Amino acid sequence: MGRPHDLGNISRYLGKAVTLEDYMGWLANNFDPSISWSDLEWIRDFWQGPMIIKGILDPQDARDAVSFGADGIVVSNHGGRQLDGVLSTARALPPIVQAVANDLTVLVDSGIRSGLDVVRMLALGAKGVLLGRSMAYALAADGQRGVENMLDIFAREMRVAMTLTGVTSIDQIDETTLVQAQKLSDLV
Repeated sequence: MGRPHDLGNISRYLGKAVTLEDYMGWLANNFDPSISWSDLEWIRDFWQGPMIIKGILDPQDARDAVSFGADGIVVSNHGGRQLDGVLSTARALPPIVQAVANDLTVLVDSGIRSGLDVVRMLALGAKGVLLGRSMAYALAADGQRGVENMLDIFAREMRVAMTLTGVTSIDQIDETTLVQAQKLSDLV
């Protein structure tokens, strides 16, 4: 333990090799494992507005959000940054939608890189798609003009995907828009 290791981005950011102990200390300082639904109750005590809970990957957590009284959830793995190899939002989304879509608004983020990805997530049941990383990159590259360009690109890609799948409006996007695995096997 204590032996220097190259921990990738952290080492590059700090400009020196860091130990696993350094990394574990950083995690301990930045992530609180004691966070629970009671923390949301504390927030609810002083915030009566709409509440959307981000970071849901499990249908039971989604049902707990309904019981809590959340107005919506964001199915998110936070870009996979916190836990390498965590379930993708595309895999997590359908069972969550099945469990709670009639009870609250289900949004999704993580892994959205194109307009086609937006169409896919809508087809998997999301009511809306967040574009945080793409927006941040576009903003950093060219300010407001970059964000406007990124949104234009996403919209054009969505129109192409919708045209190719025979969908003429966003509200027509559903699971039938996607090719199902069993249908592919029937073609072979």
